[in-house]
Amino acid sequence: MKTEIKLLDGSLSYPLEKQGYNLNKKLWTGDALINNPNVIKKIHKDYLSAGVDYISTSTYQISYKILNEMGYNLNEIKDVFKRSVYLVKQAIKETNNKREIKIVGSYGPFAASLSDGSEYSGKYNTSDNIIMNYHKENMNIIKELDIDTILYETIPCLREIEILSKLVEEYKKEVWVSFTCNKDIEFRDGSSLIKACEILSSLENVSTIGVNCFSPLLAERAIKKLKEHSNKKILIYPNSGEIYNNKDKDWYGEKYFDSSMIKKWLALSPDIIGGCCRVGFEDIKNMREEIDFLLN
Repeated sequence: MKTEIKLLDGSLSYPLEKQGYNLNKKLWTGDALINNPNVIKKIHKDYLSAGVDYISTSTYQISYKILNEMGYNLNEIKDVFKRSVYLVKQAIKETNNKREIKIVGSYGPFAASLSDGSEYSGKYNTSDNIIMNYHKENMNIIKELDIDTILYETIPCLREIEILSKLVEEYKKEVWVSFTCNKDIEFRDGSSLIKACEILSSLENVSTIGVNCFSPLLAERAIKKLKEHSNKKILIYPNSGEIYNNKDKDWYGEKYFDSSMIKKWLALSPDIIGGCCRVGFEDIKNMREEIDFLLN
């Protein structure tokens, strides 16, 4: 049993939705970062109060590509990225934290720029060069930010991992990479998760690999697979169990996230756990309690 398991925060979209925020926009949660920054800061503070060790920036859907298409110039784009870090720092400053809080820069896959739900298919009808340039343009900005870790998350296909692997060594700080998977614990397009583990295990500054944005019912199998095929730290942060319908832009089904499930994950000794879509403050607080009970 590990003597230390760290806690990542939960969904940014879920608390925004509960407040009635319209997320059916090109920037998704990034719209709130630009137009309602105090709402974002309050969400960060609530997760800090729930007991997280890592807090993520509100930049999953923010990219050079999207903002440039919307008419932002380079300096304005850099300011948006910097604002995301500033809000996390302010939230930390304004919250009574007994833990050492680390800032994780959250950046989505190429799919995030398409806004077509391709995170759930892993199918890109474009060239490798276009995907590479998308990430390179972002990296040129991200590497200047005052963050502890960069997290590439919800990567839906091996192809994008192969492209990212050529870029991440340019980043001098710690890198985490998280995949999204199907029921067979392979990428969304069916490509090999094991191959991705092998590629990332060879990269020195990639400290952590994980799986996110998938059913919590698959979490135990995912932890076991990552442990078996990787020499990196293991991160796991599933959705609530509800299913997203891309056509209706809404969530359906049952929420499975509960204490008994969290206990089973912790028994497998992942390094970091947290929550993705539809996982909120109470869920993260519950995870904190389960971690503390196990380790104390």
